[in-house]
Amino acid sequence: MCIQKIIFSDGEYPSLYFRGGTQREDGILIENGERLSFDTYFNSFDYVKYNKYTRLDGITFRGKILGKGHVKLCVIGSCPETTVAEVYSTGDFCVSVQFASLPEGAFLYPVIEAEGNAVFLFGEYSSEVEGEQISAAIAICTYKREEYLFRNLSILSGISSDSLNRIYVVDNGNTIDSSSITDSKVTIVKNPNYGGSAGFTRGIMEAHKAGCSHVILMDDDIVIFPEAIERMLRFLSVLKKEYMNAHLSAAMLRASAIYIQHEKGALWNGSHIESLNSGMDIRCVESLINNLNDGPIMYGAWWCFCLPLSDVDEFGLPLPLFIKFDDVEYGMRTCKNAPIITMSGMAVSHADFDGKYNMHLEYYSVRNQLITLAVHNKMNTLGCIFRLLKVSLKHLFLYRYDAMPIILRAFRDFLSGPEFIKSVDAEKLNYELMAMTPKAVDLSTVEGWKEEYKTLRVEKSSNKIKEVGRILLLGGHLIPNLFHKKEVAYMPLPSAKNKDTFLHRATVQYQILGNQGYVFKKSSPRFFASIFRCLKMTIKILFKYRSAACRYREEKVTLTSLDFWEQYLNIAEEK
Repeated sequence: MCIQKIIFSDGEYPSLYFRGGTQREDGILIENGERLSFDTYFNSFDYVKYNKYTRLDGITFRGKILGKGHVKLCVIGSCPETTVAEVYSTGDFCVSVQFASLPEGAFLYPVIEAEGNAVFLFGEYSSEVEGEQISAAIAICTYKREEYLFRNLSILSGISSDSLNRIYVVDNGNTIDSSSITDSKVTIVKNPNYGGSAGFTRGIMEAHKAGCSHVILMDDDIVIFPEAIERMLRFLSVLKKEYMNAHLSAAMLRASAIYIQHEKGALWNGSHIESLNSGMDIRCVESLINNLNDGPIMYGAWWCFCLPLSDVDEFGLPLPLFIKFDDVEYGMRTCKNAPIITMSGMAVSHADFDGKYNMHLEYYSVRNQLITLAVHNKMNTLGCIFRLLKVSLKHLFLYRYDAMPIILRAFRDFLSGPEFIKSVDAEKLNYELMAMTPKAVDLSTVEGWKEEYKTLRVEKSSNKIKEVGRILLLGGHLIPNLFHKKEVAYMPLPSAKNKDTFLHRATVQYQILGNQGYVFKKSSPRFFASIFRCLKMTIKILFKYRSAACRYREEKVTLTSLDFWEQYLNIAEEK
């Protein structure tokens, strides 16, 4: 059985695929005395994970060479590069190794040294272990992104695995012409526009109803590496029985620089999300060694995440959160006692999140974090008040006064309890939130704007005394405008800090990608008016938080039940 194929470069960043040699149409040319190595992100083999989670106890590397070559299987990580098996070949070859003979904390890869010119034609890691039949579905949530969607459906159509039986495209925008789909595996599911959480939940429901064993949740705008999906499916088929409830999480690579890993699993401490192994240059062997350690992963993001559908029977469905934190909450609920497995090469690429900012999304970030904390009983009344002050001061110190009505509404709607979530028209609410926020402006229309400002990078402050001083001065709002600088401060939206706006009368906060941004001006009257509204909300929290949090916990089973979701999505009316 093929476990993992060697894949070739698409022409960009070949060191993600191989080192040494020259790729040609028929394979990789290795000149006399040259060394071809696959100690790379997409072609190394994480035998520690296979040994722990699957029925494999060893691996055979098979391939073919035109010419004569010395084929070695090597390991590196907790030890320097070490040859663990080798063979000389002038054509087809195979070389095997048992996992028990290999060190912990390392990964496996083949090295081919040519004797005379040779061409490596193909290779794969294989096993005599037979995979068990699984029935997996892919669920793609989409909203008016046909260009991305059809590109990815074309890629997925090339996957011939018997384990992939269905692809559900949940169309929240109701704009896809079903007659344009020719792949019999693909089903277009029309869905109300109740956000990504409803779209992914609908996909889970369809896969569960069809009797599938697993579902892979997938964004519509990612770039898929088909071999990564096939590796997921093969891995599932050889899992040990005690790990049949395992989850597989694909890493995200940055589309703007695919050799930079954005995230490989994540943690959430109640206020801050930590993207694990973030910012690593995966062309480096040291990064691949660091990638071997999963550590404690709380959840995997749903740009590409595989879950067993037994989760639905045991834990129910996701919460109706519209967007943001649905994957975090569901991960906290379903992955607490089941592993989330990641590995190099199991990845997709996605546009950088740093390049996006929509102020109305602050509502969902705040409200859904509050709901998640309440459902899991991880916050009390004082904690809620502290969160209100923290998120409010963050935006007020950045002169984002327009964000305050959105933030306060998030707290108000949370305090209304699960009854609000059940009854609100989620699509209408989203339009209302967008109407409440200022429109981004074209940076070319901003007086004094220069394109080179985008090359500026905001450094993190390490001076705690100055940070405390800025807080005591309320981000500079206690200091008269007379003492503020007239020069405008420029900063990227995602990483803006109060130290960058402090003592400036105006700031331009811009998208890192694209050509839009916001002009924010200091206003002490607006600041203190917002503080007054926060104090009023604090009183509401004192009287309402405990009751609201309790009702969320009581209603969790209802809100995540099949009956609720069928009614919420009007599925009963479709039958």
